[in-house]
Amino acid sequence: MRKIFILLLLVLISGPLMEVYSQQNINPREVKISELSDSQVQQIYNEIMNRGLSEQQAMTLAQAQGFTTQQINELRQRFEQLKLGASSSAGNDSTQITEGTADFMNVLSQKELIIADEEEQRLFGFQFFNSEKLTFEPSVNLPVSDSYIIGAGDGISIDIWGGSEQSYQLMVDNSGNINIPGVGGVQIEGLTLSKARQKIFDKLVLIYSDLAGDQPKTFANIYLGQIKPIKVHVVGDVFVPGSYTLPGSATAFNALYLAGGPNLNGSFRAVKVIRDGKIIKTLDVYNYLINGDATENISLRDDDVIMVPSYINRVRIGGEFKRTGIFEAKEGETVSDMIKYAGGFSDKAYHNRVEIFRNESRRMLFKSILANAFESETVQNGDSIFVGVMTQRIENRVMIEGAVMRPGNYEIGEGLMLSELLKQADGIREDAFLERGQILRLDENFQLQNISFDVKELLSGTFDTELQREDIVTIYSIDELRQARLINIRGEVAVPGAYEYREGMTLADLIALSGGFLESASSSYIEVARRLSHEETAKYQFKTGHLFQFSISRDLALDEQDKQFVLMPFDKVYVRKAPGFVEAGTVRVMGEVIYAGEFNLSSRQERISTIIKRAGGLTPDAFPEGAMLTRKVEMNPKIKRLREQLMKQDTTLKFDDLGFEVLAIDLKHALMNPGSKEDVFLKEGDELLIPRELQTVRVGGEVLNPNSTPFVRGKSLRFYVNQSGGFSDFAKKGKAYVIYPNGKAAATTKILFFKNYPKVLPGSEVVIPAKRERQPLPATAWVSIGSSVASLALTIVTIVNAVN
Repeated sequence: MRKIFILLLLVLISGPLMEVYSQQNINPREVKISELSDSQVQQIYNEIMNRGLSEQQAMTLAQAQGFTTQQINELRQRFEQLKLGASSSAGNDSTQITEGTADFMNVLSQKELIIADEEEQRLFGFQFFNSEKLTFEPSVNLPVSDSYIIGAGDGISIDIWGGSEQSYQLMVDNSGNINIPGVGGVQIEGLTLSKARQKIFDKLVLIYSDLAGDQPKTFANIYLGQIKPIKVHVVGDVFVPGSYTLPGSATAFNALYLAGGPNLNGSFRAVKVIRDGKIIKTLDVYNYLINGDATENISLRDDDVIMVPSYINRVRIGGEFKRTGIFEAKEGETVSDMIKYAGGFSDKAYHNRVEIFRNESRRMLFKSILANAFESETVQNGDSIFVGVMTQRIENRVMIEGAVMRPGNYEIGEGLMLSELLKQADGIREDAFLERGQILRLDENFQLQNISFDVKELLSGTFDTELQREDIVTIYSIDELRQARLINIRGEVAVPGAYEYREGMTLADLIALSGGFLESASSSYIEVARRLSHEETAKYQFKTGHLFQFSISRDLALDEQDKQFVLMPFDKVYVRKAPGFVEAGTVRVMGEVIYAGEFNLSSRQERISTIIKRAGGLTPDAFPEGAMLTRKVEMNPKIKRLREQLMKQDTTLKFDDLGFEVLAIDLKHALMNPGSKEDVFLKEGDELLIPRELQTVRVGGEVLNPNSTPFVRGKSLRFYVNQSGGFSDFAKKGKAYVIYPNGKAAATTKILFFKNYPKVLPGSEVVIPAKRERQPLPATAWVSIGSSVASLALTIVTIVNAVN
């Protein structure tokens, strides 16, 4: 293993020393890279770096000595796994290259922003030179091709490794030579890169003899290290004419890109490249855009001139083409060529004819060009070509709809008969109406025409007719021609509603279909309403229908009565609620009772006194005068809409929808007098609250200091008002009232000139309302009153004078 490692190391760092180990018959192909340790791989890499070889040079040398590509790739992977190859020297080289590139880029011309109007943007080819997604910005980082022409200012780099090691950085001088130490000057200006490389190599063999031969010991890499900048002049009808500095590898499109391309007057079809006073190439940008011909994009040399002349023929294209805009046509080009440049017709275009609006300097002409003349009709300067939309008229279609197996559109052939169309539609359905079918047709005057036929005769073969384009054949369904036959069931069934009528359906069948009886249903009183027959409605009568009453077993068992009465379409069945059925309801008793909680209503006449008795009676702390009964209120939708309408009509109205109401009760009186008017009946959802005796009285409204005051037995309303600071200036004393804990209220009464305030109990609330605010009379009102008084006084004086 050690011998193999030494062999590989010697191969990579010193080719001649390989001869020492060749005598030991060690085959390089037997070296297993995977068996080398990490330290050995590190040592190999360090020796390569110490010898000044690049990784690529070392690998090339190893391949020349007999190592396989797989072995070399494995060694590269080992270098990558150990994160080798990113040494500081490489980083410095990269920095030098980057800095050199940056200096070079500072010399190159940059593209200016082109602000084009809408007309200029419609030029076909404008986006090619001014698109954000497509750029012909010249790049100095791309390698040049072997056809690149060497010129003064280009830098040639030569790397020698193997038996000898040397690097050269040579510049082509103004005489076109490079000076290789030990060789002398080599004339390479005007040569392609491939020929220059071969010429330099031939000269290097003079000083490095082991470069030649079938098994060379020394190797050379000759490449273009620096590309000279060139200056190109773009003139004519371009957006930004001028002189531009580009890399030596730049092409004509690179220069046109920097100049913004041809402007509104410029030609895309005859761009001239002038070198040494001669036109060496006439570029047709369309040939590149349409056909992708890269030969149009030729390489440039220093001091080349790109001249963009004015356009040849300007043609505007619009309508249903894939591309529309402003195009250029060469002399002799036809409508067909322009259609090609426009990308062809769109999917909606009418292909058989195009319209041309032609400018003949003194007048406008219109030409209609048919498809057979596209190749022969030449276009002229100023032409506008337009193609319209294909009509939606279908030439070979008939339609069949209704009760057939496959309704839809069908192709009409020569002499298509109605029977054949029905056969193509796989015949009629079982529910087809056989008495009549219809054909809807447009006659020669484009008026709708209806043609009726007997479907039975069509099926039997005694009738047939030839169809025409756009005929619509309709085979009706029996269900389409009659009213939907439904039966309604309402009342105490699981799923009330409308059900489709079935022949032979009985009452029990319908009840079963609707989910059966509810527990609340009365099976002994079921009513069926049936409308009058056609014969009965033929003449006027007071009777509007028939009524039937039945009783059915709750298990829906069949009996003779059920079999004999068969339901008819449009019957309405009503299942009534059992008279004695009542949903089990509960009430809630809270507060000061022995057993608070929910209680089931065991009777329709359950009262407050009986519930209190069932709750074990009141506790010693109970305050029956403050007991409150609340009841759920379910607002009827009709009443709700009525209230909304009233509030719209009168904005002062306001209805509270709290979902419950308070029943003012006198619990003490109810308990002392069971069955009295105070001992009210209870309903489902009622809540009865018996509080402890409250010790305060709240005073609110128009008093100076609204607050709660301790209750003092025997004191009047005026006492509690004084405890709150007395009446305010806006208080309406005669309307003071008291709200008691049980929900009742008492107002102030008046006996002659004396106010009789209501009694105050613990937990009460004293409310002092405010006086209505009075608006002062405006000046105009006082003027009117004065005028009226003056007029009245004048009238009285006049009457008095007349009497005297």
